[in-house]
Amino acid sequence: MQVTTPPDDTSGADGSDLSTFGAGAGLTPTEDVRRRQIVDATIAVLAELGYAKTSFARIVERAGLSSTRMVSYHFAGKNDLVQATLGTIIDRQDAFVAERLGDEKDLRRLLLGQLAAEVAFVATHPRESTALVEIASHAGTADDADISPHVVYAVRVGRLERQLVQGRRHGVFRDCDPKVMALAMRQAVDGVTLRLRREPDLDLDAYGRELGELFDRAVRAD
Repeated sequence: MQVTTPPDDTSGADGSDLSTFGAGAGLTPTEDVRRRQIVDATIAVLAELGYAKTSFARIVERAGLSSTRMVSYHFAGKNDLVQATLGTIIDRQDAFVAERLGDEKDLRRLLLGQLAAEVAFVATHPRESTALVEIASHAGTADDADISPHVVYAVRVGRLERQLVQGRRHGVFRDCDPKVMALAMRQAVDGVTLRLRREPDLDLDAYGRELGELFDRAVRAD
């Protein structure tokens, strides 16, 4: 049975609109370029050193800037910078996945295609993928309360959960707990990112196919 899905909901779990995530409204071209430069350096430092060791000093060194004041001018603090970095990574991942999925509407193929595209994103954007895992693992902690765990959940788990709910409603997927299954999917893809750091020659095409087969068997109704 082929069942199509409506456009994905772009609202976060806290009601925030994620469709403009990362947008630089109101910036001059020079400010926008500088912010992008700083965010790209932040992605690199997060991927190479981890969240705990990411500092303005490391970011400035990576970006080739003269002073940490350059970062402070464009971002109110580390939380502000990390949130902008999170938005940038999500924007890039969304564009990549959307291109891979094309006009696909079938719920089953859409879900499996989403997982395959995210594994492919890990292969082509290892820094962004690693930085995303680092940010997500610190969302909502005492030191980083301004990084909303609700937004992180919405863009990383909530989308998969909504696809599972839609598929279950239309009889495409079995009657499983969508929260549990969506979280298992997210952790499986994150596991690809972590394993790739230890095994740079990992065959991600094969890995993606195996994950697709695994979760297809786990959720399909027949």
